[in-house]
Amino acid sequence: MQYILVDIVDRANFYPFSLTRSVAECRAGIFTFQERWEQYLEAETGIYTVPYLQTLYENNEYLNTSDPLYFINITCIPTEDIIAQIKSLNIGEKLISSSGKWIATKSEERSLTKILLANYAPKTIENVTFIDNAVHLIKLNSAFIQRDFNWVKANRVSQKLDDSNRVIEINQIFIEEGATISCANLNASEGPIYIGRDAVVMEGVSIRGPFALGHKGVVKMNTSIYGATTIGPFCLVGGEIKNAIIMGYSNKGHEGYLGDSIIGYWCNLGAGTCNSNIKNTGGKVQLWNESEQIWDTIGQKMGMLVGDYSRFAIQSRINTGSYIGVSANVFGMGLLPKNLPNFTWGVLPGYRIDKAIDDINNWMMLKGKAINEHEKLVLKHLYQNSN
Repeated sequence: MQYILVDIVDRANFYPFSLTRSVAECRAGIFTFQERWEQYLEAETGIYTVPYLQTLYENNEYLNTSDPLYFINITCIPTEDIIAQIKSLNIGEKLISSSGKWIATKSEERSLTKILLANYAPKTIENVTFIDNAVHLIKLNSAFIQRDFNWVKANRVSQKLDDSNRVIEINQIFIEEGATISCANLNASEGPIYIGRDAVVMEGVSIRGPFALGHKGVVKMNTSIYGATTIGPFCLVGGEIKNAIIMGYSNKGHEGYLGDSIIGYWCNLGAGTCNSNIKNTGGKVQLWNESEQIWDTIGQKMGMLVGDYSRFAIQSRINTGSYIGVSANVFGMGLLPKNLPNFTWGVLPGYRIDKAIDDINNWMMLKGKAINEHEKLVLKHLYQNSN
């Protein structure tokens, strides 16, 4: 394994999602960051992250060798030119953007400090884009869906759509093997529509692209979806969804609105749960910045960021620009507070770690999975550092 994706440099910008997993597992478009890099590199990649998360990832034997490796900034958006420049690096050379931001290094070192700060010979490249933070994913999702759709279409053949569906721009719709779609309205005139392997789109669903539905995802009857929206693998969705990302294994299975938001892995939005994505005044929205412990002003529209394993009771009312941490069990009357930290119980701290782990395991069992020991250790680490 030659290529190592590094997320340590900017991972705090991707809270709450990077609290429980590497940024490499964040999803925008059809694929995760790691999957997209591997497509460009045409090779498997390893992950180099903070120590408490590193045990989540196998194939870490590269850390115990002295072989030269390519260390790559995971937040850099790959292009063919960037890949060519990375592959041309010699040992002791690094690639940086014209603004001086680190992109990649070829090195025998294993200390990130030495990799980043050593006096390596720099090579500079123009026209580089980085993903700045979690909110930036929402803005980039449309472009990622289009890029990923083009890659899929170039490498595979779409399955035929059932004649019961009403379709606009059939050439911008791709259906993976095993997917089931019947009596749906699919409009790809404003962006492509991708339906993943063994996914199900039920009767009466209306989808306007750009849109991506992951492996074994389910869209329930009469759901309305507007682009740019990504529903990750093993997710179940219903109601009304716009301009949102649900990363994987999460549920929004009933009526209610979700917009301009990102939901992590293994989350659940109870029936009737809605989020606001614009203030009544039309003014600028503030969102809690967990890493800097400040409120950021981010624009006129923002729904919520929801960390892994968090769940909302039925009829939850979520305020504009809300930050929900990891493993929060959220319930309460009226508009909920805009900042709910890790292990919130209701709207206050108090979700015991042993009960949190048991409850997470119960939810995972509903999808045929179980929490593993490494995931438990990550949660315990966060719990100890949240109190």
